[in-house]
Amino acid sequence: MNILLVSDVYLPTVSGVATSTDSIARFMASQGHQVTLVCPRPLVPFVMPDVPGLTIVYTPGVSDALFVNKSMTPFPLGFGKLWHIVRSGNVDVMHVQEPGSLGVTALFLAKLFRVPVVGAQHFSWIQVEKVAPPLLRWISVPFIKLYVRVIYAGFAAIMVPTETAKRDLATIIGNASRIHPISNGVDTNVYMPRTRQLSPLRTAYALPKDAPIFLYIGRLDADKNIDTILRAMPQVKSRIHVVIAGVGKQKERLLGLARELGIKNITWVGEVQKQTIIDLYQLADGFVIMSPVETQSIVALQAISCGLPLIAANAGALPELVDGTNGFLVDTNDDRTLAQCLDQLATSPALRKKMGQRSRIIGLAHHKPLVLAKLEALYGQVIT
Repeated sequence: MNILLVSDVYLPTVSGVATSTDSIARFMASQGHQVTLVCPRPLVPFVMPDVPGLTIVYTPGVSDALFVNKSMTPFPLGFGKLWHIVRSGNVDVMHVQEPGSLGVTALFLAKLFRVPVVGAQHFSWIQVEKVAPPLLRWISVPFIKLYVRVIYAGFAAIMVPTETAKRDLATIIGNASRIHPISNGVDTNVYMPRTRQLSPLRTAYALPKDAPIFLYIGRLDADKNIDTILRAMPQVKSRIHVVIAGVGKQKERLLGLARELGIKNITWVGEVQKQTIIDLYQLADGFVIMSPVETQSIVALQAISCGLPLIAANAGALPELVDGTNGFLVDTNDDRTLAQCLDQLATSPALRKKMGQRSRIIGLAHHKPLVLAKLEALYGQVIT
């Protein structure tokens, strides 16, 4: 197949959509398909490894005002390059990752040139409500729902990462038959439980050797609700240490909140690359994510694949990754219960081990080759 993959966000931007896009592009190319990826030019220097069968076409990129280090292509700056590719007639199927400027432009051209198109839904309208300016929040959700209803009507099939996302989207577009839950997936051969002595790494990150490490990796933005993690920490009775890795618009405010709460047992790692991310998972004793708006959460997938107990918000699609034996579900803003869960894991290495083993089993069901083969089959369906 000749696959045109269009994404409004790509590496080196740190986001679930960027990671998902990279995974899809690499997998489809590895299966012998010719993949053309169209995405905004990055804001920072980035060298994409040479992948046979994958061609990257960059559109003009400018800074996204809502997210740190995220590039975007304003309409209609991506039209020319997309027009050239689609008009060539050498596209068997188009995959649109987001209904942004590039995604909507690509969908229009797909309809014009009769190219079958698969759309993906990776976001929640609640997430947009969280990051929208205060004066616009009251119209955000109704507008986004209308936008989704109109745009997603144009896709022959829709990929969503979870059953939760399928139910949410079906309430808007009113047709569940076109919606296909396909996990974002995780490379379980890379994201694995501890395989080596980690004391030197604890020293490198200046982490205590005698305290359980609880980890959060991701954007430091309002929709991630890191406040609950910080407010829980002073209530934890056991000796623990928390590592927070990532960048975002909320970083300075969160640093201020940590100072206000008198939190000393915390390490802010900042932006991290892939190997460092794997090191941190393998160092940690548990993973915490209190975001109320996840349509799946790739970092949570990576964490459970590495055999970590998961403490997650009882919201969005996160409950699909916690079955009661591999971690805890906590109401999004319930810092008191979160502290109790941290205490419970901190004081019981046996419980951490048992939950971590169960997490690994759940993670294996999301192995990338297994789940992306389903997407490959979906492409074939919409073509025929």
